[in-house]
Amino acid sequence: MNLKNIIIAAVMGAMLIGFNGCSLLKKRVEKKENVKYTLSGNGKTSIHIENINGRINVSNSNDTTGIIKIDAEIVADVKHNEQDKQIENVKINIDSTGDVIKIETEINNSSSGMFRKSNNAEVNYDIKIPANMRVYTETVNGTTTITRISGDVKAETVNGKVNIFNCQGKVDVEGVNGSILCNVDSMTAGINISIVNGDVKIGGLKDVDADVNASTVHGRVKFKNLTFTDVNSEKRTLSGILGKGGNPIRVESTNGSISLDASKILPKKDDSFEFKIDFDDIEGPSIDIENDTEKEEKDATGDKRTDTGKNTEKDLPKAPKNADSTKK
Repeated sequence: MNLKNIIIAAVMGAMLIGFNGCSLLKKRVEKKENVKYTLSGNGKTSIHIENINGRINVSNSNDTTGIIKIDAEIVADVKHNEQDKQIENVKINIDSTGDVIKIETEINNSSSGMFRKSNNAEVNYDIKIPANMRVYTETVNGTTTITRISGDVKAETVNGKVNIFNCQGKVDVEGVNGSILCNVDSMTAGINISIVNGDVKIGGLKDVDADVNASTVHGRVKFKNLTFTDVNSEKRTLSGILGKGGNPIRVESTNGSISLDASKILPKKDDSFEFKIDFDDIEGPSIDIENDTEKEEKDATGDKRTDTGKNTEKDLPKAPKNADSTKK
């Protein structure tokens, strides 16, 4: 082999080694970091959480000392050679100077260079607070679960599920894309739910006294094992009084069904949101009255119908007691 061929082979070998090295450095792996915060709840009336990507779980701490515990899991895709470095583009800001504790998530996915790539960062919060605090959550992508809070609760989401379990104060939920599940005890200060694309389920209404109004544009309104007085139903709407009446329950959906149930409802682990529109305004019933004791049911026009595919009340699981029981 002459000198020219030796030089060419050496250059090609160096290029191949460099290419393989660059490929290894560009490969991304998932990295997790866990951070914990402990705050005093003395003099604090509410907590406000803003998140971009990731879940938010807020529940009653059962702590008589008023301690607030915040567990945050930061998840991001990092380069293979950066696994030992701290995730730098995620920042958690906590402001506890006033009577409102504010938690804000900052995620900077922008990067410089020719081959810019997002690291798909997210933050998952598990927060324990005194039961009497008010809760306000905002998220873009992720599931929100709030459990056993006696103060008022407000949750806003763009894309994601919202679960509200056994909260006795006023419940206010607004969403764009997702599903909403709300289980109540025998006592509620009122529920106001509005969703654009998604189904709404409210359970635990057996002994609740409330004035109910529910409506959807594309979908169905149905109730199970509930007795209403002063019922007024038109296409895809329902209004009536549960028990003695009193606190309002208002539910609005544009594209999705609304279900009201006497029993509590457990969320399905594989229950993923699916965008769908029901345009069957003429033939499809707007009110489905589900009653396990009767095979014949009535739609909104008063005509009897038979539905053999109903679940019985004994098949319905009990609601979870806390947010932890909803984890996968």
